Amino acid sequence: MNEKIKKQLESFFSQFELIKYKKGQVLFRPGENLNTAYIEKSGFLRAYVTTDGKEVSLPSLRPLFFCAGINGLHKKPNKYFVEAITAVELWAVPMDDLIKFIEKDINIVNEVNKKLIDDLIDLSANWQQIVAGDATSKVAGLILMIAKDVGEKKGSEILVNFNTPHRVLASMAGITRETVTLQILKFQKQGYLYNKGRKMVIKNIEKIKEIAKI
Repeated sequence: MNEKIKKQLESFFSQFELIKYKKGQVLFRPGENLNTAYIEKSGFLRAYVTTDGKEVSLPSLRPLFFCAGINGLHKKPNKYFVEAITAVELWAVPMDDLIKFIEKDINIVNEVNKKLIDDLIDLSANWQQIVAGDATSKVAGLILMIAKDVGEKKGSEILVNFNTPHRVLASMAGITRETVTLQILKFQKQGYLYNKGRKMVIKNIEKIKEIAKI
């Protein structure tokens, strides 16, 4: 998103209520009307559906603007559970107020719609990257997705400044939590990753890309 527009939106959102959720709280359920727009101040979420008792998550750690935008701006029914996977702080704006604000400036309208389209493209690309291939390439794809979403460049390494639950990663890729754990341990033994406290550090991002077949 254009940096100027992003700051305008954040300034607008920050005038409204800041809502706090605890780790593990479910914010929304399928069928509920998301008639409020949200921007995350801090923390991470997942959006997921359940199929035959299995959870399938969107491959994104910040899916709420996309889910609420599709539901509230484009009048599509909400299909997802949305869960806080860390403590989360969100600014919440009534959708009618957001629409009135963005309609004052066509540039903001265009950027909001572009953001929704970009999120959809990213979700599609992440799905293709994660779902195709064997367990090793799937987990490598997940690591790349996380690095892109929340990674911090530290010299030649990338710090994933977030303790990523393996059960969440498993639900994104359609594999078991144990498989995710085993593959991450294998990458650590190969010297591509290591742990710093409870956080992942990617030591060789190019090798991970190679394994993910990017």
